[in-house]
Amino acid sequence: MPRRALLILSSIALASSCQGVRSLARAEGSSSATDSAGHTDDAAAAPAAAATALAPYNNAKQRYTLMVPSTWDVKGKAGADVLFEDPSRRSTSVGVTVNPVKVASIQQFGELGQVGNKLLEAERKKESTLGVVLLGSSQRVGTSGATLYEYEYELDSTRGRKRILNTVTIFNSRLYILNASYKCDKEGCGEEAERRVGLLREVAATFDVM
Repeated sequence: MPRRALLILSSIALASSCQGVRSLARAEGSSSATDSAGHTDDAAAAPAAAATALAPYNNAKQRYTLMVPSTWDVKGKAGADVLFEDPSRRSTSVGVTVNPVKVASIQQFGELGQVGNKLLEAERKKESTLGVVLLGSSQRVGTSGATLYEYEYELDSTRGRKRILNTVTIFNSRLYILNASYKCDKEGCGEEAERRVGLLREVAATFDVM
């Protein structure tokens, strides 16, 4: 595996906890997003809506698409192509990074389990990490024929406990990484977290390259 590609893969984990987000204008040009719901950041927050409508976000330049809640803010983040953040629960976000690579497919990084092991190992090496557990992994084939690897794990760190979802693929010599993050309450990732993480799973399942 090329060293640059391995470094980029390791950055998946780093992307899940980086700070310093700044506001930007809504998507321009070929990128678009429309319609949906929000959550709340305190423990006394109102329950999440039973169903959240999703609307398309398409980036023709970088050649990917996904569905997102339109009420989420579009933010700027170092290294990210786009970041969506729930305005009423700022710790809930979905971001996409795109980087050039010299390999033709995600399988050249490794099989599903091998790439997952690298991802978790990158998390474990961070000084802030107290523990990390893989909750599930799967793979699917997108409309372009590219294979997408999907991972969900729980991260316990000095910054709190999070549920993280990652979707990784390679298409047209570009490495695409979708990172979705939900910060659990102090008590842990309970029933409420499951409902909210369910929305992130819906969003991640719509991610595709074109």
